[in-house]
Formats: sequence, structure tokens, C-alpha cells
Amino acid sequence: MKKITLLVFFVFSLSISAQDLIITSTNEEISAKVEEIHIETISYKKFNNLSGPTYHIEKTDVTKIIFENGDVDTFESDSNNTTSEEKSATLEETEAFLKEYIETYCYDDNGYLKNRYKAIFEGDYLRLIVMNKNQTKELSNYLYNFKNVYSFRRPDRRANELAYINFHVPFLFNEKKDKWDKRKLVMSVEGHDTAQSIVNALKHYNYLLKNKSKKPDQKF
Repeated sequence: MKKITLLVFFVFSLSISAQDLIITSTNEEISAKVEEIHIETISYKKFNNLSGPTYHIEKTDVTKIIFENGDVDTFESDSNNTTSEEKSATLEETEAFLKEYIETYCYDDNGYLKNRYKAIFEGDYLRLIVMNKNQTKELSNYLYNFKNVYSFRRPDRRANELAYINFHVPFLFNEKKDKWDKRKLVMSVEGHDTAQSIVNALKHYNYLLKNKSKKPDQKF
């Protein structure tokens, strides 16, 4: 009987911990399963009704999200980080900016700023290739879909102007079968302000891709 009670308690604990928690600006806690974080809104399902409707909440009404795996995303007004020039940048200008900044300032996530990235845009996708120090060998090569980013997080700032940026983003893991999965992409970046500029540009790139596929009368 004691073993059964412990098992029930263990299963119950797992069910509680497997939820995301949305904290609003009024300190309301919403137990949810976050589906997608957009430029202006967050889509989620209520945790007690995962087969029910999808809800949307303005990002300006959210202070943070505590994900089921322990990751925490905090939010602040985009107007504090995004200039009017960035907001008006075209898709071509945004891609050019990202290519230049990723290839100049971004490295793999080991923190030694040794293995630099190459960035190649293929239609609406971004291929990121990690090269060795001498730029003679590919260490990794993945195609990413930044139209469907799961979360944008502010850069993690470290000493000596080192920063980390990371995203939960779909990647193509089987090109022959067109199979996609989600992974956590982490890049180390030279310069705190540079890292924030790259995050802002990727947010704008996400926004442009979403609006590119919208119908003229479609708002969301």
C-alpha cells in the first residue's frame, strides 16, 4: 500500500512539474503549455485543458515564463531594444545584417571564440555552419527555420564582453525526408551590445517571415 501511495505521489509530482508557468505583469500565474512565442504575443494552451483552444496573451503583459525544463524567459518592451531603423529594415537588409554579424562575431558555444560560424540563407531558412579555427573544415551544418522560433531570450552576458545567445528553434535533421525537430541553438558572441543587436535582428527576421506568409486581411 505504501509503494502504491508513493507511486501515485511520484506520478502526480511529474504532472505538476511538466507544465510551463506564465507570470503576468500583475503577478498572475497561468499554468500552461506554451506553444509559440511571437513578436508581440504568446500562444499557449491551459494546462488543465491541453486539448482545448489556444489562447494568446500580449508579451507586454508578461514578465517571465518558467518552462517545464527549468529554463526561464524574461520579457521587456521591445521598444527598449529595437531602433526605428531596425523596425523598418526590409527582409533583404535584415538577412544582410545577420550574415555579416553572425560571420564576424558568432562562434560555437564553447566560449573560447575559436570556431566561427558561416551563415547562408536558403529561401526562408537560415543555414548555420560551424567551421574550425582555420576555416578549412565543417564541424556542424544545420538548416534552421527562424519563422517558428519557440523562444527568444536576452543574451547571457559574461566577463570580457563575452555573451551567449540561445534559441529553441526547429532544425532540419533529415534533409532527404524533410524531417524537422526542435533544438536549443547556443552561440557565443563577441560583445554584449553586438549580441543584443543580433537577437533584435533575428526577432525582426522572424516578424518579417511571419508577415510574408499572411493574407492581406489576416491580423495574426
